[in-house]
Amino acid sequence: MAYAILGPAGTFSEEAAQLYWSNKEDYVLARSIPEIFVLLNTKQVAEALIPMENSLAGSISLTMEALEASNVYIKGEISIPVRQHLMAGEKLDLADIELLVSQPTALMQCQNFINSYLPETRQEITGSTTRAAEIVRSEERRAACIGNQLACSLYGLEMIQNNIQDEDNYTRFIHVQAGRAPKVEEEKSSIIFTLPDRPGALYHTLEIFNRRNLNLSKIESRPKKLLKGSYSFYIEVENGSNRVGIEELLEELQKRCTLVKYLGSYSSCSWGKHGRSS
Repeated sequence: MAYAILGPAGTFSEEAAQLYWSNKEDYVLARSIPEIFVLLNTKQVAEALIPMENSLAGSISLTMEALEASNVYIKGEISIPVRQHLMAGEKLDLADIELLVSQPTALMQCQNFINSYLPETRQEITGSTTRAAEIVRSEERRAACIGNQLACSLYGLEMIQNNIQDEDNYTRFIHVQAGRAPKVEEEKSSIIFTLPDRPGALYHTLEIFNRRNLNLSKIESRPKKLLKGSYSFYIEVENGSNRVGIEELLEELQKRCTLVKYLGSYSSCSWGKHGRSS
């Protein structure tokens, strides 16, 4: 049974997969998020772990769009801390580093450290932190890169300084499978819906959850590309100790909405300083 993640090797996607599926070793490394959904829809892989949201950057548009367009559902999720480290092909003092290689987002996440300790160091931009590790491994100049612990081990680099990120930053990954979501009730549920274009449509729809005393931990609107002025709403419902009655909930939503897509009910876990928590 094949499992897909976003490549290349040594990324945070692979780190999340190793934590989430502790007994899996080989993954299909997709070149992009849309490719992961193609692999799922064509049954080339059975399941996938896909980045969905970053605590600083917000939701990942490609994932949100594909969830609505594809015949898939969510089976679970994991949140992991984004911990960035400074690495090199050999042991270097900070003052000796001539070149800093990394991906733009990683550089942005480590600006305080860079401004404090490497303010005059030349920077080179790459498409991924793993590509930066490949460059540094063979670079003749005294170069360093920013990446995660997995990349450091994978490419045989030396750790110069760990945890150089500016602040706590988490990325959430969803466990996705092709097919229709079973009507079960776990810790939380995800639903996408669209509304008729009339006053009060959203208010009356959200009232359905209020009457059931259900908390919406996330609600996000996204414009529909093919319908000008039309929006899709993605929501996450915290089931808690309530028995949601998912079939009855969906039936009532269908009376108010022009489209309702149930993405599944699932449990979540996070991985922090003290290991896994549910």
